[in-house]
Amino acid sequence: MITITHSDEQTELFGAELAARLKPGDCLAMYGPLGAGKTALTRGICRGLHCTVDVHSPTFNIVNYYPGNIEVAHVDLYRIGEDIEDIGWDDLLSGEYIVIIEWSEKAGNYLPENRINISFHIIDLLTREIKVDFPDDSSA
Repeated sequence: MITITHSDEQTELFGAELAARLKPGDCLAMYGPLGAGKTALTRGICRGLHCTVDVHSPTFNIVNYYPGNIEVAHVDLYRIGEDIEDIGWDDLLSGEYIVIIEWSEKAGNYLPENRINISFHIIDLLTREIKVDFPDDSSA
């Protein structure tokens, strides 16, 4: 599935629509440069799941938790080194949460095979192409 958004608000709306397809245990691996809209999409997903806490990038905390219809674990690996297991990686992927990972490329082989890959491409100052690949390819 590919969508083009022209603002953070449109990216958030797309995230809210995407939330309806998610379930506990889903892992969303996000890829894209700084400022591509990863946190905006996460805000939209959390809005769609009726999370009760404001969403912001967990760059310094590494992991933020957002309670809602389904609890979301929002992970930012931007500052992580090789010590990914030290953040409770196995617990995050236990199936209890929807796990959203920014800077997924830093997780390497730790990413589960059965995941949803989300790639962001910056087209211009406001426009983004967002590609969502579900593991079963039924959404392509």
